Amino acid sequence: MGIDMEMERVFRMNAGLGDSSYAQNSILLQRRGLEIVEPVLEEAILSMKMMSEFNTFCIADLGCSSGPNALFTAENITKTLKAKYMSAGIPVPQCQNEEGVAGRSYFAAGVPGSFYGRLFPDKALHFVHSSFGLHWLSQVPAEILEKNSVTWNKGKIFCGGESQAVGEAYFRQFQKDFNTFLRARADEMVGGGRMLLLLLGRTPHDPIDQGYIALQWELLEISLNDLVKQGLIEEEKVDSFNIPMYCPCPGEVSNEIAREGSFEIQRLELLRRSENFPREEMEAITGSASAKDAYGQKLAKQLRAVMESLMKHHFGEEIMDALFERYGEILGRRLSERIEYGKRGGYLVLVLQRR
Repeated sequence: MGIDMEMERVFRMNAGLGDSSYAQNSILLQRRGLEIVEPVLEEAILSMKMMSEFNTFCIADLGCSSGPNALFTAENITKTLKAKYMSAGIPVPQCQNEEGVAGRSYFAAGVPGSFYGRLFPDKALHFVHSSFGLHWLSQVPAEILEKNSVTWNKGKIFCGGESQAVGEAYFRQFQKDFNTFLRARADEMVGGGRMLLLLLGRTPHDPIDQGYIALQWELLEISLNDLVKQGLIEEEKVDSFNIPMYCPCPGEVSNEIAREGSFEIQRLELLRRSENFPREEMEAITGSASAKDAYGQKLAKQLRAVMESLMKHHFGEEIMDALFERYGEILGRRLSERIEYGKRGGYLVLVLQRR
């Protein structure tokens, strides 16, 4: 199953270096996550078997998105790999990194397409990295858009709420997508090759409790409905909008890996967000109302950098400023709730080895 072509055409991070660009707004969550799992990345490389029979060590960086975070990860991988081979007295293989960046200590190339499908030749990859990508689905589950059905997600924009049928539809879509990802990488990787995957996950077992990320979508839902009340958005537009994201629990991930069968789990853990809040956020939570509001607006820019393309396509460009300003205001007032929600999810970290 490939990615929905409309989703592939429309959904992308905000480009450039502007105020709402992904490059300027991917530090609070994405870069923080990469820094937290940096020791895991190093251990995954240092403990994997030597591949001295290969003159080239091929790395695929499958997201998330682009910009400084891509360079950060690519350079960490090549630096660790070089140290590993030099300490063993083995010639360092040339590194080829399949990411759209040039120069540095590796050869680089960009590969078009979705990771929910084949991207590389058989047995071409030695190490695969993906951060903050696999909780995004290839498409919104089709059944939740069927009006008056048990799976119709009317009034909601994500898989949280009270409808078990909606939660199960999202889970089935995640199963299909994650299985497709694993099968594609299994064909592309050499035996003994490894993957480090970082995605948003949850602690509750119930699919309709999306853990930490649920607060973000609940507040965005409120913001959209506020604009409905103001006559800026039609209610039907909100009813037909759903976010293509599913944050799995560790058990769901391990079950899918076992079902596909090509990889051994070397590491699987959930790092709760509540244990990894940046100091800046904690200061805002305990600070004045103006400090909370300022931080809420900062988080709104982060969300806008990720979601604007999809929301602009559905709701129109003219309401984007009002929507994210409203979202920032609400989030600022409810900022302290992020601590409690943070206990229910965070960074799901996996290291897998190709059998």
